[in-house]
Amino acid sequence: MNLRFGCQIITYGDIWKTIQYAVLVEKAGFDIVSLPDHLFHPLDERFLKDPPWDVYTLLTAIGLNTKRIKLTPGVSDVLRRHPATIAHTIATINQLTNGRAVLALGAGEAFNLDPIPDVKWDKPASILEEGIKVIRLLWDSTRDKPASFNGRYFKLKDAFLSFKPIRKPPIYIGGYGPRMRKIIGVLGDGWIPWVESPKTYRKSIEDIYIHAKKAGRNPEDIDAAAMIFTSISRDGEKAKQVLVARTRTVLALRNRLLKDLGYEKLAEEAFDIWKITFTKEQLDKLYSIADRIPLEAVEAVTVAGTPDEAIGKIEEYIKAGVKLFIAIPFPINFEETISHFEKQVIPYFKSNEA
Repeated sequence: MNLRFGCQIITYGDIWKTIQYAVLVEKAGFDIVSLPDHLFHPLDERFLKDPPWDVYTLLTAIGLNTKRIKLTPGVSDVLRRHPATIAHTIATINQLTNGRAVLALGAGEAFNLDPIPDVKWDKPASILEEGIKVIRLLWDSTRDKPASFNGRYFKLKDAFLSFKPIRKPPIYIGGYGPRMRKIIGVLGDGWIPWVESPKTYRKSIEDIYIHAKKAGRNPEDIDAAAMIFTSISRDGEKAKQVLVARTRTVLALRNRLLKDLGYEKLAEEAFDIWKITFTKEQLDKLYSIADRIPLEAVEAVTVAGTPDEAIGKIEEYIKAGVKLFIAIPFPINFEETISHFEKQVIPYFKSNEA
């Protein structure tokens, strides 16, 4: 099956626990670890309870405490950081970790920028498109052939990034809409969406491959990743309960996904995570919507239950086109979930590769 495994660690606020979990994930046999990249988010008792750390600082610390596993933000953006700075930072972590740092970018979210209005959240997809081009130009730049770029949002003038990664990192792109799927097909080394069902994933990855072919690319060159809420326990029902509240809230932030899942009336009320700034009024409405989302919708976009149930659902994602399955375990049963990956899930798929 050639399936690879990743783990997104969301232990906000606790630096040392995050590093500890990353070491545990490497020992369990995962291929890549990712961390979310937030600057601001509301400290809310129901959804985002703990403060975000800086993703690149923590990836560096994880890199110094691991030996094999790859490292990536999941995902960063080129709004809060200039793409030249991102190119330099990733090159540095890449060298520090003997080539293990890769890059994942998205268009960003309004809630990360609302407290700093001098950084505009406007035309984020277009900004992302230019940012990716700038990063690649800088990684390719030489003293004799410096990089120049005259974009609408970013400009380079004879720029030579002399500190280079050991090997040029792939750039994964997270995103959901038609414009983002086109950018991924034309420019992305991989797609790394956050929360999808197998059905919605298949539909989107096929669209991405169409754009890749139109751009003269081989679709097989685009790595198909997926970041999925995951909970595994010998007590399957207990494992499923762990994911319900947060997944409902996330679905209330993904109006297009809700629509694609068949919940059109709820989708009309729901938010687009790109645009929400988490005011009190928005949070009240968000939770009102979340409480009405059916359990069937939660089950459609999660991997939860016993090890055998988890394996069955992951197989559905493989059939939908996923090549890199990135689990997002919750802190409440993180270690138990990772233990089942190590002992049952990863060995099952590795044994079937032959």
